[in-house]
Amino acid sequence: MAGLLLGLVLPARAGLDVAVVVSQRGGAHAAFAQAFSRAAAGLGHRVLDAGTPAEGLDDVALARADLVVASGDAALSAALRLNPRPTLAAMIGQARFDALRMAHPDRPLSAFTLDQPAERQFRLLKAVLPDARRAGVLLGPERGDRVDLERAAAASGLDLFVRVIGDEAELIRGLEAVLRDSDSLIAVPDAMLSSPSAARSILLTSYRFQKPIVAFSRAYVDAGALAAIFTTPEQVAADLIAWLRLQKDESVQLPPPRGPASFDIAVNRQVARALGLSVADDAELLRLIATGDQP
Repeated sequence: MAGLLLGLVLPARAGLDVAVVVSQRGGAHAAFAQAFSRAAAGLGHRVLDAGTPAEGLDDVALARADLVVASGDAALSAALRLNPRPTLAAMIGQARFDALRMAHPDRPLSAFTLDQPAERQFRLLKAVLPDARRAGVLLGPERGDRVDLERAAAASGLDLFVRVIGDEAELIRGLEAVLRDSDSLIAVPDAMLSSPSAARSILLTSYRFQKPIVAFSRAYVDAGALAAIFTTPEQVAADLIAWLRLQKDESVQLPPPRGPASFDIAVNRQVARALGLSVADDAELLRLIATGDQP
Protein backbone atom coordinates (compact mmCIF):
# COMPACT_ATOMS: atom_id res chain seq x y z
CA MET A 1 0.00 0.00 0.00
CA ALA A 2 3.08 2.26 0.18
CA GLY A 3 2.53 5.29 -2.02
CA LEU A 4 -1.14 4.49 -2.55
CA LEU A 5 -2.41 7.30 -0.37
CA LEU A 6 -0.14 9.83 -2.02
CA GLY A 7 -1.81 9.07 -5.33
CA LEU A 8 -5.21 9.99 -3.96
CA VAL A 9 -4.78 13.76 -4.01
CA LEU A 10 -7.07 16.24 -5.72
CA PRO A 11 -5.18 19.55 -5.66
CA ALA A 12 -7.82 21.50 -7.56
CA ARG A 13 -9.97 22.06 -4.44
CA ALA A 14 -8.99 23.63 -1.14
CA GLY A 15 -9.27 21.26 1.76
CA LEU A 16 -7.55 19.77 4.75
CA ASP A 17 -4.18 18.05 4.82
CA VAL A 18 -5.00 14.66 6.35
CA ALA A 19 -2.11 12.40 7.39
CA VAL A 20 -3.00 8.72 7.71
CA VAL A 21 -0.99 6.37 9.95
CA VAL A 22 -1.81 2.66 9.89
CA SER A 23 -0.78 -0.01 12.37
CA GLN A 24 -0.14 -2.47 9.53
CA ARG A 25 -0.03 -2.30 5.75
CA GLY A 26 -2.34 -5.27 5.32
CA GLY A 27 -5.60 -6.63 6.63
CA ALA A 28 -8.31 -4.54 8.26
CA HIS A 29 -6.13 -1.44 8.65
CA ALA A 30 -5.33 -1.41 4.94
CA ALA A 31 -9.01 -1.83 4.08
CA PHE A 32 -9.91 1.10 6.33
CA ALA A 33 -7.13 3.33 4.99
CA GLN A 34 -7.97 2.68 1.37
CA ALA A 35 -11.70 3.33 1.85
CA PHE A 36 -11.10 6.45 3.93
CA SER A 37 -8.42 7.87 1.64
CA ARG A 38 -10.47 7.49 -1.53
CA ALA A 39 -13.49 9.18 0.02
CA ALA A 40 -11.50 11.95 1.72
CA ALA A 41 -9.65 12.75 -1.51
CA GLY A 42 -13.00 12.79 -3.28
CA LEU A 43 -14.09 15.56 -0.89
CA GLY A 44 -11.08 17.62 -2.00
CA HIS A 45 -8.79 16.91 0.94
CA ARG A 46 -5.07 16.23 0.51
CA VAL A 47 -4.37 12.73 1.87
CA LEU A 48 -0.82 12.00 3.03
CA ASP A 49 0.62 8.58 3.72
CA ALA A 50 2.37 9.09 7.07
CA GLY A 51 3.69 5.55 7.43
CA THR A 52 3.45 2.73 9.95
CA PRO A 53 5.15 2.05 13.31
CA ALA A 54 7.24 -0.70 11.72
CA GLU A 55 8.43 1.45 8.80
CA GLY A 56 8.68 4.67 10.77
CA LEU A 57 6.43 7.69 10.61
CA ASP A 58 6.79 10.63 8.23
CA ASP A 59 7.55 13.59 10.51
CA VAL A 60 7.04 16.09 7.69
CA ALA A 61 3.58 14.76 6.80
CA LEU A 62 2.55 14.75 10.45
CA ALA A 63 3.84 18.28 11.06
CA ARG A 64 1.99 19.76 8.10
CA ALA A 65 -1.29 17.91 8.69
CA ASP A 66 -4.46 19.67 9.76
CA LEU A 67 -5.69 16.27 10.94
CA VAL A 68 -3.98 12.96 11.71
CA VAL A 69 -6.04 9.78 11.31
CA ALA A 70 -4.52 6.81 13.15
CA SER A 71 -5.81 3.32 12.39
CA GLY A 72 -5.33 1.01 15.35
CA ASP A 73 -3.61 0.94 18.71
CA ALA A 74 -0.02 0.83 17.43
CA ALA A 75 -0.59 3.65 14.95
CA LEU A 76 -2.16 5.89 17.57
CA SER A 77 0.62 5.19 20.10
CA ALA A 78 3.28 6.05 17.53
CA ALA A 79 1.53 9.19 16.30
CA LEU A 80 1.04 10.52 19.81
CA ARG A 81 4.73 10.13 20.59
CA LEU A 82 5.69 12.37 17.67
CA ASN A 83 2.87 14.68 16.85
CA PRO A 84 0.78 17.37 18.59
CA ARG A 85 -1.68 17.85 15.72
CA PRO A 86 -5.41 17.07 16.12
CA THR A 87 -5.63 13.29 15.99
CA LEU A 88 -8.60 11.07 15.29
CA ALA A 89 -8.22 7.38 16.09
CA ALA A 90 -10.10 4.61 14.31
CA MET A 91 -10.13 0.81 14.35
CA ILE A 92 -9.47 0.81 18.10
CA GLY A 93 -11.35 -0.46 21.15
CA GLN A 94 -12.77 1.94 23.72
CA ALA A 95 -10.68 0.65 26.63
CA ARG A 96 -7.38 1.00 24.78
CA PHE A 97 -8.31 4.45 23.50
CA ASP A 98 -9.20 5.58 27.03
CA ALA A 99 -5.82 4.36 28.29
CA LEU A 100 -3.93 6.28 25.58
CA ARG A 101 -6.00 9.40 26.14
CA MET A 102 -5.17 9.29 29.86
CA ALA A 103 -1.47 8.97 28.97
CA HIS A 104 -1.69 12.06 26.70
CA PRO A 105 -4.21 14.33 28.44
CA ASP A 106 -3.06 17.52 26.72
CA ARG A 107 -3.28 16.25 23.15
CA PRO A 108 -6.21 17.18 20.87
CA LEU A 109 -7.50 13.64 20.52
CA SER A 110 -10.70 11.76 19.80
CA ALA A 111 -11.81 8.45 18.31
CA PHE A 112 -14.37 6.46 16.43
CA THR A 113 -14.15 3.26 18.48
CA LEU A 114 -15.14 -0.25 17.44
CA ASP A 115 -17.20 -1.10 20.54
CA GLN A 116 -20.86 -1.62 19.73
CA PRO A 117 -23.46 -0.07 22.02
CA ALA A 118 -24.58 -2.76 24.45
CA GLU A 119 -28.18 -2.28 23.32
CA ARG A 120 -27.32 -3.52 19.84
CA GLN A 121 -25.73 -6.70 21.09
CA PHE A 122 -28.70 -7.51 23.32
CA ARG A 123 -31.11 -6.72 20.49
CA LEU A 124 -29.22 -9.20 18.32
CA LEU A 125 -29.48 -11.78 21.11
CA LYS A 126 -33.26 -11.37 21.28
CA ALA A 127 -33.50 -11.45 17.49
CA VAL A 128 -31.68 -14.80 17.20
CA LEU A 129 -33.06 -16.21 20.48
CA PRO A 130 -36.57 -14.79 20.96
CA ASP A 131 -37.19 -17.06 23.96
CA ALA A 132 -34.03 -16.01 25.82
CA ARG A 133 -34.74 -14.84 29.35
CA ARG A 134 -31.34 -14.61 31.05
CA ALA A 135 -28.04 -13.73 29.43
CA GLY A 136 -24.61 -14.22 30.95
CA VAL A 137 -21.56 -11.97 30.67
CA LEU A 138 -18.03 -12.66 31.80
CA LEU A 139 -15.87 -9.59 32.48
CA GLY A 140 -12.21 -9.02 33.26
CA PRO A 141 -11.07 -6.61 35.97
CA GLU A 142 -10.68 -3.63 33.62
CA ARG A 143 -14.29 -3.52 32.42
CA GLY A 144 -16.25 -0.94 34.38
CA ASP A 145 -19.50 -0.92 32.41
CA ARG A 146 -21.52 -3.49 34.34
CA VAL A 147 -24.33 -1.02 35.07
CA ASP A 148 -24.60 -0.10 31.38
CA LEU A 149 -24.77 -3.79 30.43
CA GLU A 150 -27.50 -4.46 32.99
CA ARG A 151 -29.49 -1.47 31.76
CA ALA A 152 -29.18 -2.58 28.12
CA ALA A 153 -30.21 -6.13 29.00
CA ALA A 154 -33.27 -4.89 30.88
CA ALA A 155 -34.27 -2.76 27.87
CA SER A 156 -34.37 -5.98 25.82
CA GLY A 157 -36.40 -7.81 28.44
CA LEU A 158 -33.46 -9.86 29.70
CA ASP A 159 -32.05 -10.57 33.12
CA LEU A 160 -28.28 -10.46 33.24
CA PHE A 161 -25.88 -12.65 35.19
CA VAL A 162 -22.44 -11.04 35.42
CA ARG A 163 -19.28 -12.70 36.69
CA VAL A 164 -16.04 -10.71 37.07
CA ILE A 165 -12.78 -12.65 37.07
CA GLY A 166 -9.40 -11.39 38.14
CA ASP A 167 -7.21 -13.30 35.70
CA GLU A 168 -7.34 -15.95 32.98
CA ALA A 169 -6.73 -18.71 35.53
CA GLU A 170 -10.26 -18.09 36.82
CA LEU A 171 -11.77 -18.26 33.33
CA ILE A 172 -13.23 -21.77 33.25
CA ARG A 173 -14.65 -21.64 36.77
CA GLY A 174 -16.25 -18.25 36.17
CA LEU A 175 -17.52 -19.23 32.72
CA GLU A 176 -19.14 -22.42 34.02
CA ALA A 177 -20.91 -20.42 36.73
CA VAL A 178 -22.25 -18.00 34.11
CA LEU A 179 -23.37 -20.75 31.73
CA ARG A 180 -25.16 -22.75 34.45
CA ASP A 181 -27.32 -19.74 35.30
CA SER A 182 -27.93 -18.37 31.79
CA ASP A 183 -29.49 -19.51 28.54
CA SER A 184 -26.93 -17.65 26.42
CA LEU A 185 -23.61 -15.85 26.65
CA ILE A 186 -22.76 -12.33 25.51
CA ALA A 187 -19.05 -12.12 24.63
CA VAL A 188 -17.72 -8.58 24.99
CA PRO A 189 -14.38 -7.20 23.72
CA ASP A 190 -12.59 -7.47 27.04
CA ALA A 191 -8.80 -7.19 26.71
CA MET A 192 -8.09 -10.23 28.87
CA LEU A 193 -10.93 -12.42 27.60
CA SER A 194 -10.36 -11.69 23.91
CA SER A 195 -7.00 -13.42 23.68
CA PRO A 196 -6.94 -16.44 21.33
CA SER A 197 -6.54 -18.89 24.21
CA ALA A 198 -9.37 -17.33 26.22
CA ALA A 199 -11.69 -17.19 23.21
CA ARG A 200 -10.96 -20.86 22.45
CA SER A 201 -11.80 -21.83 26.04
CA ILE A 202 -15.01 -19.80 25.95
CA LEU A 203 -16.14 -21.43 22.70
CA LEU A 204 -15.34 -24.98 23.83
CA THR A 205 -16.97 -24.58 27.24
CA SER A 206 -20.08 -22.96 25.79
CA TYR A 207 -20.36 -25.80 23.27
CA ARG A 208 -20.09 -28.33 26.11
CA PHE A 209 -22.96 -26.56 27.89
CA GLN A 210 -24.88 -26.24 24.59
CA LYS A 211 -25.31 -22.51 25.19
CA PRO A 212 -25.11 -20.09 22.23
CA ILE A 213 -22.71 -17.14 22.14
CA VAL A 214 -23.49 -13.71 20.73
CA ALA A 215 -20.15 -12.01 20.08
CA PHE A 216 -18.49 -8.95 18.57
CA SER A 217 -16.60 -10.07 15.45
CA ARG A 218 -17.02 -12.15 12.32
CA ALA A 219 -13.95 -14.16 13.35
CA TYR A 220 -15.74 -15.22 16.54
CA VAL A 221 -18.69 -16.46 14.47
CA ASP A 222 -16.40 -18.32 12.08
CA ALA A 223 -14.84 -20.01 15.14
CA GLY A 224 -18.18 -21.17 16.54
CA ALA A 225 -20.24 -18.34 18.06
CA LEU A 226 -23.89 -18.29 17.00
CA ALA A 227 -23.94 -14.64 15.92
CA ALA A 228 -22.07 -11.36 16.18
CA ILE A 229 -22.57 -7.68 15.58
CA PHE A 230 -19.61 -5.63 14.39
CA THR A 231 -18.49 -2.77 12.19
CA THR A 232 -16.38 -3.39 9.09
CA PRO A 233 -13.31 -1.29 8.21
CA GLU A 234 -15.23 0.21 5.29
CA GLN A 235 -18.08 1.19 7.62
CA VAL A 236 -15.65 2.80 10.05
CA ALA A 237 -14.26 4.80 7.13
CA ALA A 238 -17.76 5.85 6.10
CA ASP A 239 -18.52 7.05 9.65
CA LEU A 240 -15.35 9.19 9.62
CA ILE A 241 -16.18 10.59 6.20
CA ALA A 242 -19.67 11.57 7.35
CA TRP A 243 -18.03 13.63 10.10
CA LEU A 244 -15.35 15.00 7.78
CA ARG A 245 -18.01 16.38 5.42
CA LEU A 246 -18.97 18.80 8.18
CA GLN A 247 -15.45 20.21 8.60
CA LYS A 248 -14.57 23.55 7.04
CA ASP A 249 -11.40 24.04 5.04
CA GLU A 250 -8.27 24.38 7.21
CA SER A 251 -10.30 24.02 10.41
CA VAL A 252 -10.82 20.87 12.44
CA GLN A 253 -13.26 20.52 15.32
CA LEU A 254 -12.76 17.05 16.75
CA PRO A 255 -15.96 15.28 17.78
CA PRO A 256 -16.42 13.66 21.19
CA PRO A 257 -15.29 10.00 21.19
CA ARG A 258 -18.06 7.85 19.77
CA GLY A 259 -18.90 4.30 18.84
CA PRO A 260 -19.84 3.12 15.37
CA ALA A 261 -22.97 4.42 13.67
CA SER A 262 -22.83 1.66 11.05
CA PHE A 263 -22.79 -2.06 11.72
CA ASP A 264 -23.18 -5.50 10.20
CA ILE A 265 -24.00 -8.96 11.53
CA ALA A 266 -22.89 -12.53 10.93
CA VAL A 267 -24.69 -15.75 11.84
CA ASN A 268 -23.20 -19.24 11.94
CA ARG A 269 -26.07 -21.24 10.49
CA GLN A 270 -24.28 -24.53 11.14
CA VAL A 271 -24.09 -23.73 14.86
CA ALA A 272 -27.76 -22.76 14.81
CA ARG A 273 -28.69 -26.13 13.35
CA ALA A 274 -26.50 -27.96 15.87
CA LEU A 275 -28.32 -26.17 18.70
CA GLY A 276 -31.73 -26.83 17.14
CA LEU A 277 -32.40 -23.14 16.52
CA SER A 278 -34.36 -21.55 13.70
CA VAL A 279 -32.83 -18.14 13.07
CA ALA A 280 -34.34 -15.46 10.83
CA ASP A 281 -32.46 -14.32 7.73
CA ASP A 282 -29.90 -11.53 8.01
CA ALA A 283 -32.17 -8.83 6.56
CA GLU A 284 -34.84 -9.54 9.16
CA LEU A 285 -32.26 -9.62 11.96
CA LEU A 286 -30.92 -6.24 10.89
CA ARG A 287 -34.46 -4.84 10.87
CA LEU A 288 -35.11 -6.14 14.37
CA ILE A 289 -31.88 -4.64 15.67
CA ALA A 290 -32.56 -1.27 14.04
CA THR A 291 -36.14 -1.01 15.27
CA GLY A 292 -35.92 -2.84 18.59
CA ASP A 293 -38.93 -4.94 17.63
CA GLN A 294 -39.27 -8.45 19.02
CA PRO A 295 -39.58 -11.41 16.60
